[in-house]
Amino acid sequence: MTVKVCAIAGVGPGMGLSLCRRFGREGFHVAMIARTRSRLTDAAERLHADGIAHSIHVADVTDRKAVSAVFQRLGADVGAPEVLIYNAFHRMVCQPSMLTEQDVLESVRVNVVGALHCVRQVASDMRYKGRGTVLFTGGGSAVDPPPQVAALGIGKAGLRNLCFSLARELEPHGVHVATVTIFDHINPGTHFDPDRIAEAFWTLYQQPREAWEREIDFRAPAPFDAGGRISNT
Repeated sequence: MTVKVCAIAGVGPGMGLSLCRRFGREGFHVAMIARTRSRLTDAAERLHADGIAHSIHVADVTDRKAVSAVFQRLGADVGAPEVLIYNAFHRMVCQPSMLTEQDVLESVRVNVVGALHCVRQVASDMRYKGRGTVLFTGGGSAVDPPPQVAALGIGKAGLRNLCFSLARELEPHGVHVATVTIFDHINPGTHFDPDRIAEAFWTLYQQPREAWEREIDFRAPAPFDAGGRISNT
């Protein structure tokens, strides 16, 4: 029996864990990738309690050789991923006029280059099979950048550009590439609850080829005035 594999890069206690649970509930073996073993161990304990098949893989996504080794081991032990979700990110608080060259490079390294390292490990196999899904956790700072997280905005804008260009390259080969662009802080119990956002990723995965979307914007609901009309204020 062929095992469906979902590789998730950037697993922690928030969005990453929710993504693991969402795809794991559907029978996927969840391959969790993160730089910190303790985060993976904590997530693995939770998935074990939920009866979700999983494996942990320690790697820095900016290290091309380490990422390659993870996917080679995953392919040999379980199988090539049918789904790749890139959820890793780098965030710092700094006004744009105060950014250093290193600040910008580090954001691009994690938010874009790390994503590219992971994509390169699955793209050829997906193209050969004529199927597969690559999803990115995007950020609203790519579209409407707050100055205090300028570095993140630069990185997320690069990731969004990478997503759209990859979609144009891979869609003709049967590979769905898309992003869930989140326009606020992820916060359990709110509209931006990670479990709720994970549903958007599942929606993208399930879409038939003729209805593929490249982006789902996850925004706060529009406010209403007392008469039930949408307010523009």
